[in-house]
Amino acid sequence: MAIEEAHRRIKNMIYLNQLAPGQKIIYSDLSKRIDTSVTPVIQALNRLEANGFVNYIPNKGYFVGEITQEEAMELYEAREALERYIIPQIIENITMSDIEEIKVLFRKYNREAAGGPNRKIILVDARFHLKLAEYSGNDVINTMLGDIYEKLYLKYPPEYLEAPQVREVSAEHRKILDALGRRDAQTAIETTSKHIAASKQRITRALEYRQETGFYQ
Repeated sequence: MAIEEAHRRIKNMIYLNQLAPGQKIIYSDLSKRIDTSVTPVIQALNRLEANGFVNYIPNKGYFVGEITQEEAMELYEAREALERYIIPQIIENITMSDIEEIKVLFRKYNREAAGGPNRKIILVDARFHLKLAEYSGNDVINTMLGDIYEKLYLKYPPEYLEAPQVREVSAEHRKILDALGRRDAQTAIETTSKHIAASKQRITRALEYRQETGFYQ
């Protein structure tokens, strides 16, 4: 139980950016912050390493995982393939009432993201796509997409996102919903691909800038 609790709380700290991507993890400090002994912390970190959320460097210790350009591209390729595949199933199952409820829900989320930390923007985008994926009825793909979004969210410092990009993401979401409402699978697939490509480009630019300068835009 101590290991499970330590794992949950450390992961939650990464979610809240209390442990930032690239940051070194000090066992003694972390054990005090989550009020447990060092042993469950180390075992929890071993589990997080196995899932790719932290990295262990011999003679240096554990560091919060930080996404690489190669990993980001692979995650986006997998995301696009899965999301394109389930669109026909989503159209088959989703109703106009569902779409209207999603619009109302995400107007609220977008307002919250616009006035809060940039990390919320990535979370809102993930929630939107995972919510749509629920209507596919494919639990295996939903789990795979959840894992992809979790890695993108937890391993990428989102400081590069700015307010205009919140509006861009929101507009792209509306286009996807409009196509789903018209039962237009081809347009929904094309719009989803463009949306994912735009998101991939934003991260690519930021990672390239990071590689060149050592800082995020």
